[in-house]
Amino acid sequence: MENILYEILPFILGLLCALLCYLYYVHAFNKPESNRNADKSGDVNDEKPAAEQQAQKVSSKPKKIPAVKKKEVKDTYSHPWLLTNLKGHSGEILDVDFSANGKQLGTCATDRAVMLWSVKTFTEKNHRSVRANIEFDHATQIKWSPDSKAFIVSIETANTIQVYKVGKKSDGSLGNFELILTFPSTHKADIINIGIACNGHFIMSCSSDTTIVVWDLKGQVLATVDTLHINNYYACVSPCGRFIASSGFTPDVRVWEVIFSKTGEFKEVKRAFELKGHTSGIYYFAFSNDSSRMVTTSKDGTWKLWDTNIEYSKGQEPYLLKSVNHGINSKCVCAISPDGRTIAVASVTASDVSLYSAVTGELQAELKEIHPDPVRCLQFSPDGQYLLVVAGRHIRIFHNVPGFQNIILGLEDAKKNAKNASMRDRLQTQIDEAKAVLNTFGKS
Repeated sequence: MENILYEILPFILGLLCALLCYLYYVHAFNKPESNRNADKSGDVNDEKPAAEQQAQKVSSKPKKIPAVKKKEVKDTYSHPWLLTNLKGHSGEILDVDFSANGKQLGTCATDRAVMLWSVKTFTEKNHRSVRANIEFDHATQIKWSPDSKAFIVSIETANTIQVYKVGKKSDGSLGNFELILTFPSTHKADIINIGIACNGHFIMSCSSDTTIVVWDLKGQVLATVDTLHINNYYACVSPCGRFIASSGFTPDVRVWEVIFSKTGEFKEVKRAFELKGHTSGIYYFAFSNDSSRMVTTSKDGTWKLWDTNIEYSKGQEPYLLKSVNHGINSKCVCAISPDGRTIAVASVTASDVSLYSAVTGELQAELKEIHPDPVRCLQFSPDGQYLLVVAGRHIRIFHNVPGFQNIILGLEDAKKNAKNASMRDRLQTQIDEAKAVLNTFGKS
């Protein structure tokens, strides 16, 4: 028996040793990686001086990676007709509007800023402007009040209208502007345009569904109009202050008169007339300064010029004066000069602008690739001398050279029909002045 125990005992001891080794292995390697590393670093750090350990702790903090500054591409665009570029917004410019007195230009952009520019400094190297931000939002549209002392904006997130009062400095230049009124949120779809009547009787807002709201100046709703366009593409107030008009998915422009009593009390919004002739939806339209002409651009690939100097109450319909293929296969915008003689058309997916004569319908000039970003909107200055093209964060201001050519055409026609010599002489003087301007641009 004793011999058997002596033989088994070494085997049992070996088995116990193996078991102990196994348990130690399992315990050691089941610890988290971070604990094992901490144990190792702890052993090493114990052997290091305290100052060296502290330095190691500081150096072990993650290093800040310096932000890579995006290099701004220098704007190198040039053109013989280019007067200047307006730069100041850091986001895409969404809308522009000249004040009624022609002295200021208002702009709004996705950078939350509204900027008011002094027009008389456009010919100078430095362009004077005033800038302020919209609180917690950004403006999508901007329109000046008739007295040029205030402006309204539509704001993106709140989807409503705000009114701002513009101050003046002691030297008469533009001062800061402050929020004085916020309209209630009424529209269910996004607001796509706003406007103020030149007589100050009403404000209009239009949304992308089929809704137009007519407001008084205190933010009270006077009327709501269903345009029946399926979707609205555009709407505005006529320069004469009598009408509101809209276009959309349907192939017509619908015009209403906003009627007030002689004492200034609101009466009704009454259907006035329609522009019919396009075969597809109308993207955009614009009035001449006296509201006697309208230009429309459509998905059917044409722009049309209309005589709207009519007495609709007697059953007169607008006259189609011109229909021209513009060759644009995408959404486009247009503008008509204040005198109704020059028309500009541009695609919102490209950076080219086409200029046409409203007198002959001919294509007079093309401004090619004016910006890396597509055109957002077009607008002629109140005096008709300049065309503003908004693209990206810039506003290109061009001399309206075709406009002077069209002025000459109109004056020569008027001279033929002049009844006396003094009138002919006066018209000839104006023709000579327009030709002198053209000569500076190498045109005759």
